Amino acid sequence: MLSIILVTITMIFLYYSPKYREAQINTPLNPSTTPLNPSTSTPDSPSSQPPLHVSDAKALALYNQGLKLYYQQDQKVFPEALAFFNQALAIDVQCYEALNAKGATLAFQGKHEQGLAFIQQALVLNPSFVYGYFNLGLANELAGRWDPAIAAYQKALQLDNRDTWSYYGIASIYGRLANIDKVVEYLQQAIALDPTVKDVARNEKHDFAPVSKNPRFLAIVKP
Repeated sequence: MLSIILVTITMIFLYYSPKYREAQINTPLNPSTTPLNPSTSTPDSPSSQPPLHVSDAKALALYNQGLKLYYQQDQKVFPEALAFFNQALAIDVQCYEALNAKGATLAFQGKHEQGLAFIQQALVLNPSFVYGYFNLGLANELAGRWDPAIAAYQKALQLDNRDTWSYYGIASIYGRLANIDKVVEYLQQAIALDPTVKDVARNEKHDFAPVSKNPRFLAIVKP
């Protein structure tokens, strides 16, 4: 019973964390309609790669409607967001954008295994989907699985080394683990890409609590 209570409290803290609101707000709508070329991120030759699925335009329109609701990060509108994602998938079952967003929404509702399954389906369809790896990290983090979360964020950074919120995601996990060296390493990179991250980190009440009084942390988040 105690473990269930602790997990629930952790989910509440994560849900109301500024990081997740900032990450979703600052992620562009429909970020993957022009996917990365797999030949630039995998050792295989282009001829050995199956062609990437191009999602149906009507499905993407529904996906974008759902994504706007998802970005509100309000449990009350998550069911409506899911309805849009499901409509998109009814039109195009391989719409990996909708699969990814549906998975993230389910993860925020506490349905971690279901959410992870949908995100992984999206990544099977597009192995170079940076937003998919970010959400894979986010869903694992919401479930309290630090190592898989870090691995997913790292994969996102392998594909796009300017993905601000994947750096931040890794820093926040190390913050909870009180690893100040790693916090500084990853948080500095996030701030270099987007100076507003400094404000988010400074106002974060839970992720960085174990290092919040460390002079090195205070130095990089000071106004």
